[in-house]
Amino acid sequence: MHRIVTTQDDTSSRQLFPFPPPDRAPNIRRVEVLLETATQNHPQTDVPVGRSILIVDDSHLVTAALRVMLANAGYHVATFDGGLPALKHAAQHRPDAAVIDIHLPDINGLVLTQRLRDLLGPDVPLIILSGDTSMQTLNSLPHVGATYFFPKPVQGAQLIERLREWVG
Repeated sequence: MHRIVTTQDDTSSRQLFPFPPPDRAPNIRRVEVLLETATQNHPQTDVPVGRSILIVDDSHLVTAALRVMLANAGYHVATFDGGLPALKHAAQHRPDAAVIDIHLPDINGLVLTQRLRDLLGPDVPLIILSGDTSMQTLNSLPHVGATYFFPKPVQGAQLIERLREWVG
């Protein structure tokens, strides 16, 4: 069993995160949940072998949660906390899709998205996952080649559903 924490925002949407040490997240409501509940409607056999997902987010909690959730759904996952290492990885190991945060420590996620689009072509889904829902950001998404936008916190089942539609 893995311990994960569920948080709720103002809209009552739920997001799964790995359970952090108490001193690192004092104001997060902690709940023990079996990981199977995050993927119970998405059995591993639904994913063709070899589907890889690139995750780029500077939050280790987010990358760890997405890694576990997507791995349990049958995907191969590579996570990075910076855009430049992720771009280098994508050039050497072409992902089937990418999930990208906008605010990264080394390069803006929108710039990364545009570079990944140039590198990977028009058919690879590039999903933006960010808490930045400003009109400026949302309006720039089509210009950088983003396929879809999920605001944080993301519903894990919705992300998996979209990935299954796009890459299997």
